[in-house]
Amino acid sequence: MHLHLQKRGNRWYFRRPVPQDLQAHYPSKTILKALGTSDYETAKLRASELTSKTNKEFLELRGGQPDTWSAPARLALEADLADSIKVGHEWADEYQANREQWDAVDEGLRSQRASVDSLLVASGLPSVSQLMDAQDLGHAVTLSEPIREQAPSSPLPFPPKPSRARKAGQNAALHTLRHVVPSWISRNGPKKESQTQAQRALALFEEAVGIVPVTDLTKADGAKFVRFLLDPARKFGRKTASNHAALITALANVAVKDDWIERNPMDLSFDRRIGAGQRTPWSDAELETIYSSPLFSDHMEQIPTWMNVTHTDARAALLMVLHTGVRIGEIGQLRRQDFLERGGIKAIHITAEAGSVKTDDSERVVPLAAHLLSDPWFATWLAGVMDGSNPSAPALPSVNGRRNDRPSDVLTKWFKAFREYLSLPGGRLNGTHKFRHWIRSALADKGVGDATADSITGHAAQGSSGRVVYTAAASLPAMLEALNRINYPEITVTGDTHT
Repeated sequence: MHLHLQKRGNRWYFRRPVPQDLQAHYPSKTILKALGTSDYETAKLRASELTSKTNKEFLELRGGQPDTWSAPARLALEADLADSIKVGHEWADEYQANREQWDAVDEGLRSQRASVDSLLVASGLPSVSQLMDAQDLGHAVTLSEPIREQAPSSPLPFPPKPSRARKAGQNAALHTLRHVVPSWISRNGPKKESQTQAQRALALFEEAVGIVPVTDLTKADGAKFVRFLLDPARKFGRKTASNHAALITALANVAVKDDWIERNPMDLSFDRRIGAGQRTPWSDAELETIYSSPLFSDHMEQIPTWMNVTHTDARAALLMVLHTGVRIGEIGQLRRQDFLERGGIKAIHITAEAGSVKTDDSERVVPLAAHLLSDPWFATWLAGVMDGSNPSAPALPSVNGRRNDRPSDVLTKWFKAFREYLSLPGGRLNGTHKFRHWIRSALADKGVGDATADSITGHAAQGSSGRVVYTAAASLPAMLEALNRINYPEITVTGDTHT
C-alpha cells in the first residue's frame, strides 16, 4: 500500500504526519485530505501527487529552492523521503526478479511503478529506472547525485501548488507568510482559536495566490486574494472574508516589523457590510414555537435526533443559551467542573481551558437565572452535573468528542435541523446567535446598563467612537439581579405544551 494512504469505510484518504520542525506552520500535526475515490489505483496516484506537493511545501518552508533542488535542500528532505526511497528500491528489486514478465504481463505492477516514479522524480529523487540502472552498475544512487530526469508533466487531479522562483541576490531562506506565524504568535499572543483561524486564512491565501516569498508579494496579489475571497464559490459571507483578509494583513505587517520587507504592498480592504443583512432578536412568537415544542415536554422522544445529539443535551443547551446569552460553542464545551456555586449563586464558568473562547472578555462567570433554576427538569439535570463526579467530563457528552466537528459546529448544525423542523425562518441570520441578541434587547428593555450586559454576554465594553472602556466586570450578584429582571418564556414541564 502507498505510504500515505488510509482507508475509512470504502473511501481513501491521504494522511501524512507533519515533520516536527514544521508543525508550527500547520493547523494540526497531521495532513488529512479526502481523495474522493473508493478505487485503490486512483487513490494511489492522487496520494503520490499529494506526497510530491507536500514534499515541495516542506522544502520551501525549510528555505530550499524548488527550481534548483540543490544538494543541501534535498538532504533536508532525507528524513521525510526515506520511506519513499525504500519503496523505490523495493520496486527495483521486483523488476530484477521479474524482468521478463514485467512489461509483458503485469499491468498492475507497471501502474504501481509509475506512481512511485511520479512520487520520486517530482520530489527530486532518483526514479525507479535510475535505481535499477544503479543496481546493474553495482552502486547506490544517493541524494547528492544529480537528477537526470525532470519531473513529468502530470495529468493527475492534484496539480502542484504554484510557486515562484526566488530572485538572484535574495537571502538563502525563502520566507513566506507561513514563516511569519511564529513571530506573529510571539508578538501578539493570539489564542489557539485565532492561531487555527490564521492557518485557515493562509490555506486560502495559498490557494488563491500560491506559495509566494514575502519579498515577491505585490499589490496584484492582494487584489487577487480579495477577488478570491469575495467569489460566491467560497460560500461564506463578507464578514468571514474580512476576517481572513485581516489575518493575512496582520501577518504581512509582522513581516515588515521583522524587517523581511520594507512595507506591506497588499491592500485587502473591502466593505464587509454589503449584503450582510441585519440579525434581529427572536420574536415572542418564535420563542413560543421553540419552547413549546415537544423537546421541552415529557415527550422529548417525539423530536427527531440530528447530529447524534441526545434530546437531553439539546434541551439543556437551549435552556442555557436562552437564560445566559452565552455563545452556543461556549455552552457546548462546558465541563462538569465548569458548573459552580459562589456565594450561594449557581453559575457557569466560561474558560479557555474548556476549549476556545472568542476574546479575552469571553472568559467569565455567568449566573444562572432564578427562572431557569425553577424549571424542575433543568434543576434535576443540573444536580446530576454538579454531583462532583468525573469533573473533567463534558457536561453535554453527545456534543463532544467528534473527530472533525467542534462542539459549536455540532450544536449549530443540530439547531439548523431543529429550526427547519419547526418551520422557523432559515438562513445564517436566524441561527443560535439570535439568542444573544434577544437577551441584550431584553436587558436593555429592563434598564440594565451596558457594563453589566457586557459582563453577561462577554462583549468588550465600548465607549464613544468604539473606544474600549476599561472597567471592572459587574459582580455576580449584579449580573444575577439583571438576569432575574427579564420576562422569559415559560418552559413546558409536563406532557402539555404551552408558553
